[in-house]
Amino acid sequence: MKPLTKKAKIAITWTILMTVIGTAVLHQWQFFAMGLASIALLLIANHYDLLKDPEDKK
Repeated sequence: MKPLTKKAKIAITWTILMTVIGTAVLHQWQFFAMGLASIALLLIANHYDLLKDPEDKK
């Protein structure tokens, strides 16, 4: 697995936060499953360099 870019870290952190809060408030496991699917898609996008940030270039 490739290291996470800055943009990927922010997106995944935000998704985790919203998944936890949404599941706790709404008490619906479907929301939790959707959050996990979103995180998986973000990790795949990061692997294929779809979340590149111009500031990440060295």
